[in-house]
Amino acid sequence: MNENRAPSPRLIGVTGTRAQSPWDVAVIVPARNESRRIQTCLLALADAIDCVPETVGVIVCVNDTQDDTASRSIAILQMRGISHLVLDMEFPGGTGGVARVRDMGCKLSQRIAGQPAVVMTTDADSRVAPDWVKANLEALEAADLVFGTVIPDPEELSQLAPHLARLGTGERDYMQAAVRLVAMLDPVPYDPEPAHLSPAGASVALWVSALNQLGSIAWDGVSEGRALAARAEEMDLRIRHAAGPRVVTSCRLKGRTKGGMACTLRDRCAEVDPWCDAFLEPALAMIARYRAKGALRAVWPSVAGAWTTAQSLLGAGSMPNPTRCATFGDFWQRLEAGHPALVRHRIRISDAERELPELLTYLARAMPCGASQVGRIDSGLHAP
Repeated sequence: MNENRAPSPRLIGVTGTRAQSPWDVAVIVPARNESRRIQTCLLALADAIDCVPETVGVIVCVNDTQDDTASRSIAILQMRGISHLVLDMEFPGGTGGVARVRDMGCKLSQRIAGQPAVVMTTDADSRVAPDWVKANLEALEAADLVFGTVIPDPEELSQLAPHLARLGTGERDYMQAAVRLVAMLDPVPYDPEPAHLSPAGASVALWVSALNQLGSIAWDGVSEGRALAARAEEMDLRIRHAAGPRVVTSCRLKGRTKGGMACTLRDRCAEVDPWCDAFLEPALAMIARYRAKGALRAVWPSVAGAWTTAQSLLGAGSMPNPTRCATFGDFWQRLEAGHPALVRHRIRISDAERELPELLTYLARAMPCGASQVGRIDSGLHAP
C-alpha cells in the first residue's frame, strides 16, 4: 500500500475537541500554507454542517506549513463550535502531497470512537455550498462514492488571461455533449443523469464501507480524483457524478497536485490552443468506446457474450479473459489498456470545436424524442 513506500511524517502538534456524541460524518481538509484562505473554507463548511441534523466532525490535516494555518483552523472551528481534530505535520523530503495527506485524514477518521459512517473531503482553497453536506448525504443514498461539482471561482477566473473564457466555452460545449453520450450509451442506475464526468478531490463523499474496500486514496501519479474514480470503477463501486454538492475553488496558478486545477490553468494561460480534459477524444472514437462499454456491461458476466460483443464492436485485438476478472470494471479497464481500438487520442480545444457538430448530430439521431438532456451543470474547466 501507499504507506510502505514513503517515510512517516513528524507530528508537530494535534488539537481536538471531545465530541459530545459520535460523529456520523467526518470531513477531511488537507491544508498547506493556507492562512489566507482557510477561514473562508472552514466558515463555509461550518455553515453546511449547521444545515444537517447529523453530527459532523472536521479533521484538518496541515502539512509542511510555514504560516499559521493550523492555529487559525483551531480558532475558527472552536469559534463555530465544530467538533474537530487539527493535525500539524512535517513530511521528510517533500513527500506530503495533498492526496497522501487526505488519505491520512481518512484513515484517522476511522480511529475516532464510534467510527463515522461517511467520509467527505474538500480542499482548503475551496468553499462548499451551504447545502453541500446535505446534498452529499442525499446522493449517497443510492451510491457508494459521490463526486460533486467543482466550479472555478468566477471572480478569480476573470482576472486571468482573457482568452480563457473563449477556450472554456469550446470545451464546455463538447464536454456537455460527451456526458450526454455516455449517459445514453452506457447508462447505469446509480448515475442516471451525471452532471459531469470530472472527478476531483475538492468534493468527494463516500461510505466508510467503500473506503474500506478501496483500502486507501491513491496518492501517487497524476490527479487523485481520477485515480480514486478508476480504482472505484475497477471494484464496481457505485459512482455518482452529482450536481447537488457544489464547491467553488480557487484559480491560483501554483498548486500541490501535478495535473490538478492550478496546473491546468497555468497551461491554458500560456498556450493558444491547449489540451482538453483527458476524458475527451474525437467524436467517432468516443461513440465507439461507450457503445462497446454499454453493450459489454449489458452481457456481463457472460463469458461467451463478452467475447462475441467485443469482437463484433471492436474487431480483433487483445482481450482479457473474463473468467479472470472479478468485476466488470476490472474487465473493462484491462480491455481499454490492451485493445488497439480503445487507445485514447487526446484533443485540443480547436479539435473539440470541430468535433462538436458530429457529436451533436449523432445525439440528435440516437436520442429518443423528449429524452432528458443531461450534463448541463458542467464547469467548463477540467484538469487534463
